[in-house]
Amino acid sequence: RARLSARRQSAAAMPEAVSYHGRSATRCGYCASSPPSPSSSSSQRASSVSDGAVAHALAPRTYDELINRGWRRSGSWMYKPAIGETCCAPYTIRLRCREFVRSKSQRKVVKRFERVLEEADEDGVGCQSWKAFTCTTSRSSFVEEEFELWKKYQVVVHGDSEDELRRTSYERFLVDSPLIEVSPGAGTPSVGYGAFHQQYRIDGELIAVGVIDVLPTGLSSKYFFWDPAYAHLSLGKLSALKEIEWVLDEAEKSKSPEFAYYYMGFYIHNCQKMRYKAEYSPSEILCPVTHRWVKVDDPDVRRRLDAGDTRLTNEDAIELERCAPSDALVGLAYAGRLLQCRRLRDLPMLMKQLTFIDVSNAKLAAFAETMKEFCDRFRGSAKNVMNLVDISREFCDSDDNDDEEEENEEEEEEKDDAFYVGE
Repeated sequence: RARLSARRQSAAAMPEAVSYHGRSATRCGYCASSPPSPSSSSSQRASSVSDGAVAHALAPRTYDELINRGWRRSGSWMYKPAIGETCCAPYTIRLRCREFVRSKSQRKVVKRFERVLEEADEDGVGCQSWKAFTCTTSRSSFVEEEFELWKKYQVVVHGDSEDELRRTSYERFLVDSPLIEVSPGAGTPSVGYGAFHQQYRIDGELIAVGVIDVLPTGLSSKYFFWDPAYAHLSLGKLSALKEIEWVLDEAEKSKSPEFAYYYMGFYIHNCQKMRYKAEYSPSEILCPVTHRWVKVDDPDVRRRLDAGDTRLTNEDAIELERCAPSDALVGLAYAGRLLQCRRLRDLPMLMKQLTFIDVSNAKLAAFAETMKEFCDRFRGSAKNVMNLVDISREFCDSDDNDDEEEENEEEEEEKDDAFYVGE
């Protein structure tokens, strides 16, 4: 099957599409808890619980809205932690860049880096020369030099086996993107919107790579990897400061008041190695109950976090725009190709017109329930983003499949679903 790529398509030519996969539980990467077994009591908490979807194509504006509702992407896989059910509650965290002031420790990181760049002139007359440091931003694509650096980083820093570090995994995680490219224009950053890589170099040597998304309201930091030979420079902290700086510079150039935030992913209060993100102040996290942003350093917020509360403020909840399930978009695909895109209310009539498949009313009713959940998770975005489903998977009984073994193999790869959508 061909993989759908939104990176080289215009917003007009590429319909926005995801394939919603619902809620699931997996082993937690922070506390290492695993999903409970069937014999576990209902009182036992599950492990990492989240809603998930494969994103095929999304406008940067749409993804920006979803980030501000708690979603996050890894390659083309999108997920939203089910706070209140998941073991380690991950709250979306962002920084108001215009209000940011470097702390003493952050200033030390910058000074240390500057000392490395500075070197005494060989003639000994007291003049000084500087090593050349550059940070360039380019559209997300596979670069062999970056791939080799990533492998070195994973082996030394994370203890991975080099034999297991494959190009396909790297591309899926750090190169592939569902974001539709938006070219630079009035009110946008100088690079436009979409998925990007930032290369950090000293005298031409690649020392680090930042994987970022540039969105209408700011920069979303996805991943950062660096040369272990430069571990003493605290490049992870330096990159955060450089990315904040980049937001401020681009906001000034574009004159866009909305391009103001630095999105740092998730803040996990009960995980020590994830609490460092609050050091970039004034950071704010998204309350999953009220949908309001609250400051992490607010004493009342910290008290609630310490107590494990999911509601982080007493303010009234913001009523998010909703999409009625009947108005939600459904994309029907077969053999990897999009056949039709219709509102859910038109689906029963459409299915009757498809002569090559017999769909029961029970199957349609079950799918309607799935679409209700889809609308609840995606809110107003469900009006514009179609839920792309494979007819043979969603509406056929397992006995109707020609090859059960092949189906099982495809289920294992369901997070890498691909469709021809732009035709």
